[in-house]
Amino acid sequence: MDRISIATAAGPVSALAAGHGPPLHFAHATGMNAALYGRLLAPLAAEFAITASDARGHGQTGLDRDPAALTSWDEFADDLNRLLDALAAPGRWLLAGHSMGAAVSLLAAAARPDRVAGLVLIDPAMLPFDVAAAVRGGAEIPNPMADQAARRRPGFASRDEAWRAYHGRGVFRSWPDADLAAYLDGGLVESGDGVVLACTPAYEAATFRAVSPRIELALAAIACPFILLAGEQGSTVRDAELAAFAAHPACLAATRLPGTSHFLPLEAPDAVRAAIGHVSSSSRAR
Repeated sequence: MDRISIATAAGPVSALAAGHGPPLHFAHATGMNAALYGRLLAPLAAEFAITASDARGHGQTGLDRDPAALTSWDEFADDLNRLLDALAAPGRWLLAGHSMGAAVSLLAAAARPDRVAGLVLIDPAMLPFDVAAAVRGGAEIPNPMADQAARRRPGFASRDEAWRAYHGRGVFRSWPDADLAAYLDGGLVESGDGVVLACTPAYEAATFRAVSPRIELALAAIACPFILLAGEQGSTVRDAELAAFAAHPACLAATRLPGTSHFLPLEAPDAVRAAIGHVSSSSRAR
């Protein structure tokens, strides 16, 4: 996939692009970047015109990186819709995403349903709907993911040191080596003292704190066909929310993939690609 820069109304967005066919956008998870999903997406280039962008504050994007300015994932959804405006692809988009990227894709589709043909939501990050309702009512809740992200090491003396720090540890435990290498390639920036995380610990923490309480509302607003794939272990989708997505009239499937975790795009790429193909076929048949 080729690295491109796209001028949007909010500023330049860095993205990977490949292929020809119906337009497909892929949105990444909190703290990650588009390069991580290259192995997943590359085989789809024979069927789709793929754009996988780095979100605000992540990867190589040129959008504002001030963590104090980030208050809601609606800002990521607005960025995505501005990006789609700038790309001006013929026809409607298939939006796919992982974790935060899945939630942002849903929010973007709810805001602009006219431009979205279908959705593939891969273990979307969300608050339980009862908790989200309380947050919309003004409740404040603990956010251990944000607290943990704020404590991440911001940089390393070299890329090799970063590899040794991550390889086989924590959330990276189940990752194939090729995916870890891609994450580091897209997520590290050269500095005078070595390399630093493109998504700083402060920005990653701010992203976790900005988690949307409006996923249930966005789900109610969409009409395009969609598939939700959830991990079996460590999923961000509770059974109650999985059932709510499954009950939506436009849902083609909402299921847990056996043997997978929250990082199922890396663990079961064939299943994700099949879901993208299924949603694309269903949207064309409508």
